[in-house]
Amino acid sequence: MLVKFTVDGGSEPITRQAREEVLEDRLRILQQYDPSAENIAREAIRRYLHTNRQFTAAHIACTGSGDEWHSEFEPLYAALAGVTNDPQEAHEEAAKFLGLLVWNEVLNDSERWHFTSYPKTDSDHMVTHYFSLDGHIRANAKLNQAASARDHGDQDRAADLENTARLLMARWRR
Repeated sequence: MLVKFTVDGGSEPITRQAREEVLEDRLRILQQYDPSAENIAREAIRRYLHTNRQFTAAHIACTGSGDEWHSEFEPLYAALAGVTNDPQEAHEEAAKFLGLLVWNEVLNDSERWHFTSYPKTDSDHMVTHYFSLDGHIRANAKLNQAASARDHGDQDRAADLENTARLLMARWRR
């Protein structure tokens, strides 16, 4: 579930799919290219969500070797390359498509995810960075509180806060 922070320090759910009409169009193109590709990509995204506390779509899809993607995501590019004559445009559109798929999976995930968006340095695209509300944001807040308690000589409170942080992060250590 996607959430945004409120001014009073709480959070509220986001329920809308970003650029839904574009996602539906790209899913139609992908379905025509390879009927199994959507489920394979979605399963890979879900696996990543359940083992990481923060990420971007690039963290999920990229192998770490240049712009190379894991094989589960290559059909996103290949499907779009089949409907355009420009490989660079297909690459850019595949990246946007991936981002929309990731948004959709996060939107429907049981974990609460906060996100930030910022411009990508080498293009006009936005990068969305996702953070687990409990496993990343709240866990890090507990660790910071523990450090402060330790600085003030309260070792017991620091230990309790560190234990709480460990429990919040534990579900991602599989």
